[in-house]
Amino acid sequence: MKNAKIAVVTIGQAPRKDMASDIVKLKDAGLDITEFGVLDLLTLDEINTLAPTPSDDDILVTLLTSGKQVKLSKQKLMPYIQKRMHDLSNFQWILLMCTGDFANKLTGKNVLLPDHFMTHLIKGIHPHLHLGLIGPEPEQQNSVCDKWQRAQFNVSFAASSPYHFNEQHLLMAAQKLAARGADLLILDCMGYSNSIKKMIQDKLNIPVVVPRDALFTLIKDVL
Repeated sequence: MKNAKIAVVTIGQAPRKDMASDIVKLKDAGLDITEFGVLDLLTLDEINTLAPTPSDDDILVTLLTSGKQVKLSKQKLMPYIQKRMHDLSNFQWILLMCTGDFANKLTGKNVLLPDHFMTHLIKGIHPHLHLGLIGPEPEQQNSVCDKWQRAQFNVSFAASSPYHFNEQHLLMAAQKLAARGADLLILDCMGYSNSIKKMIQDKLNIPVVVPRDALFTLIKDVL
């Protein structure tokens, strides 16, 4: 399957500079990768209309090509994601670069969903772990925790954005979760990198899982 055409789709804009080195590694491994963004064809004014309202309980966080972090209402963004999936249906695989819960919400048999993969992966490691979840923003606590609690995990949450990366702030979040009894840390956003994972592991004696690293390893070795 090494000749499979794979679309890598961020919910922000492509290309993602923070993922550039990982994309190069996939291409060097012989994969036919093309990057797309759900917001690529939208103006800044149109993107601003997708901002969450105070009543939104499911917020997504991503990057624009300018390097600016943006918060998006998942409910408002869903039609744009689905259209992007439809427009890219000629690709053999479409990897949606977001760890939000999209199970049973998008159509397309060739769509790879990180949230579905990650919950099953961690369940396969051990079904009764206490998970320490780190997401970009505090407003995401309910949606991130709900996803993992539905998979029957005990969870704790802390926020520290990879897009406004501050090493000390992230380490404090990780330490807080470890102190609460977390057996494993999951950096629950595609913005977290393998280098961030290693930084935490160098300081704390706790396993760390990064969805981007796990997903890219899968498609490199399997697709």
